[in-house]
Amino acid sequence: MKCLLLINASSGNSTGIAEEELIKVLEGLYGDVEKKVYDVDTPLDIGEVSEGFDAVAVCGGDGTFNYAVNALRGKQRDLIFVPCGTFNDCAHTLKSVNGGKGVYTLDIGELNGRLFNYVAAAGSFTPIGYKPKPKYKKIFKRLVYYFYAFKEYKVYRMKARLNIDGEQEEGCYTLIMAVNSRYVFGFHFNRLYKPDDGNAQLLLIRSPEGPFRLIKMFLRFFRAFFIGFDAPYENKNIVFRSFRHCRIESENPIEFCVDGELVSGVKNGSILIHKQKGKVILLG
Repeated sequence: MKCLLLINASSGNSTGIAEEELIKVLEGLYGDVEKKVYDVDTPLDIGEVSEGFDAVAVCGGDGTFNYAVNALRGKQRDLIFVPCGTFNDCAHTLKSVNGGKGVYTLDIGELNGRLFNYVAAAGSFTPIGYKPKPKYKKIFKRLVYYFYAFKEYKVYRMKARLNIDGEQEEGCYTLIMAVNSRYVFGFHFNRLYKPDDGNAQLLLIRSPEGPFRLIKMFLRFFRAFFIGFDAPYENKNIVFRSFRHCRIESENPIEFCVDGELVSGVKNGSILIHKQKGKVILLG
């Protein structure tokens, strides 16, 4: 058997990979291992370069993992994920479910044909998932995200109609987030998450108005991310609930952050959760 080892040198903590140890582990699993290193300046097509291999091991962050899951969609290859990004929210979630390394079967989300492992979100703060440059992430690690958080502290006004498993929601939102994870940007806020129950969670935060709208927004985000949720929650400002299918119709195109990658131009969107459609071996 053959395994392709791909190392994304642009990932925030790629320099900390114990390559020799990792290769020995992969050789024990598959026998023959071939290594390729790439970065944002020399991208590669994972689906193409992995032809003829039985497994693909990717070293990178959540965005790298997302790219691999989409590139290998429908292909019969094992996917090994070695997290070496800045936050590694998806890996932390998997570890929190099973306590460490192992083989995981998990639900996979989909936004207008793009698969996602842990989050698809639009609105306030979400651009910090894809705006920081890789060179800054390697130097400043998590600090670079906090810097961008100050820049992105603004109220969004996304007017949208949502059909959530047959129930209607309509309003003007500063955040629309489908989350298939316990963690987002290090916040352990989604305590309803289960890896393979066929559900994800939807968080909607309505846009505050008036001269104190930034303070109001802070209080709403504090309730959602610092306090978190142990159960479904709803008041006039926040909706948090489990779902399987959400249809979004917005007045204007929306930019989504999908596992740290930009998906733009979403005006009529559909978010689906595919039960137990993902299988990944987690190392590291």
